[in-house]
Amino acid sequence: MKQTTIIFKPTDRCNARCVYCSAYGNHASPGTMSRETLETLFDRIEEWAQSSDELEEIKIIWHGGEPTLMPSDFFYAAIRRQEKIRSRYRLRVINLIQSNLLNLDQDRVELLKALLTDETGEVGPIGTSFDPFPDIRIAKQGDYNTRWRRSLDLLRQEGLPFGILYVVHKPGFLRMDEVLTQLLEEFPDVGFRFNPLYREGRAAKDDACRHLYITAAEWGDFLIRLYRHWEKRGKKPRWAPLRELESFHTEGNFRLSCNFSGQCASSHLGIDTDGNVYSCGRGIDRHHDCYGNIRSHSFRDIILNPQRQRMLNRTIYLKHTGCKDCPWWEYCHGGCAMDAIINHGDLFQKSNFCESRMKFFNTVYGEPAHGRSETSSAAPSGDRR
Repeated sequence: MKQTTIIFKPTDRCNARCVYCSAYGNHASPGTMSRETLETLFDRIEEWAQSSDELEEIKIIWHGGEPTLMPSDFFYAAIRRQEKIRSRYRLRVINLIQSNLLNLDQDRVELLKALLTDETGEVGPIGTSFDPFPDIRIAKQGDYNTRWRRSLDLLRQEGLPFGILYVVHKPGFLRMDEVLTQLLEEFPDVGFRFNPLYREGRAAKDDACRHLYITAAEWGDFLIRLYRHWEKRGKKPRWAPLRELESFHTEGNFRLSCNFSGQCASSHLGIDTDGNVYSCGRGIDRHHDCYGNIRSHSFRDIILNPQRQRMLNRTIYLKHTGCKDCPWWEYCHGGCAMDAIINHGDLFQKSNFCESRMKFFNTVYGEPAHGRSETSSAAPSGDRR
């Protein structure tokens, strides 16, 4: 593994109660990582750097819960350990963060500058979320959007880059043109990632979210219409997943996002508040197939865990079975494994959003620009393990 992305969840606590939260309700009680476990994490990373000739880069995405609820000294302890690792080994450590920004103030801004600045002096972007509809993203205290916009103003004043995730739900689908107009007017130079609503966490358990559910067919229609809006604007807005798919289609660029690449099992890990390791952040949310715990397992042990090997086998298996004759295999690779588990209860099924992707690819591109991927030439094992 030359590059590894760690989705790092130091706390399950949150200062918001968003209706469609995929993490809420997945834990008996909200947990928070101890300093001892944090130090163990960086002990393991250093141990990994010492023993591996291939490891070149670790990207840590701070997630939650709301990560900025952690004490400042927790972050600064992580920064100090990273600086030591960078100085001792030829290892690049990059930090990114996903935050609702409700806890932002000047001190937190300074902390984020220190955390997100890499060894070249470049500051990584802050990821956040926005929804123009009321009563969906809700702060536990005060008005969510008022507090959120105030924090955005602070980020702009300090020159900190940010991008916005927009979760597409039924009202957003039905009023798509209105939503896009608002996004473009308010955030003309900001990158957006559009994701469909996942039926996980509170979104799966709370009846208040059922009116927000979007079907796979509707998600396909949304992507097609989004692409047409993008075309009219000269394909200039930084809208994902459109830009990465377009780049792949026109240039053969394989930098597809994790839920399209078919390589997430070989590049991502997720670590929860207790040090348990899963496939990714969504794996943490679902408690699916723990690979071990950093307090008792090295990263070498974790990488060789049989549960991780099963995840690695998924792409191989789908290529030779459920996706065998799909002309869009290179573009999709069966989709996100967590979608398959949520909707089919089976890791070795295609994503339930396969229908939407086929609809988008057939309508927008007509036919693939590239031949089938050679992710692996091995045939799948009969028992998929």
